[in-house]
Amino acid sequence: MGPIYYQKLKHMVLDKMHARGSGPRVMLTRQPTEGRARNGGLRVGEMERDCLIAYGASMLIYERLMLSSDPFEVQVCRACGLLGYYNYKLKTGICSSCKNGDNISTMKLPYACKLLIQELQSMNIVPRLRLADS
Repeated sequence: MGPIYYQKLKHMVLDKMHARGSGPRVMLTRQPTEGRARNGGLRVGEMERDCLIAYGASMLIYERLMLSSDPFEVQVCRACGLLGYYNYKLKTGICSSCKNGDNISTMKLPYACKLLIQELQSMNIVPRLRLADS
């Protein structure tokens, strides 16, 4: 039997540990900042999301990618499928395209999704949202 060597890594749990309940957010996307040094949120990346989808954990996906990150309420026109806006004086949603508030529904989606829709609209690509009857 030969000599046995033990090596110890200098990494300690207390140095690596990180948790966050609330903290700073990026102004543009309204999502938590990145990194432990900036008191950032724990990131669920694309591979983690794919694993959760394969496992069938739909409520966990909803919580991590929507509720814990950046939920946002938007007004959606049922007639044309475009995003509307909320008129605080009239206390109702109004469609920018149809100019009425008859077919407006409120919907929650991630702020990043709303940002993507608006960015596509700025490039003259108009995504339309179809709402299921509830």
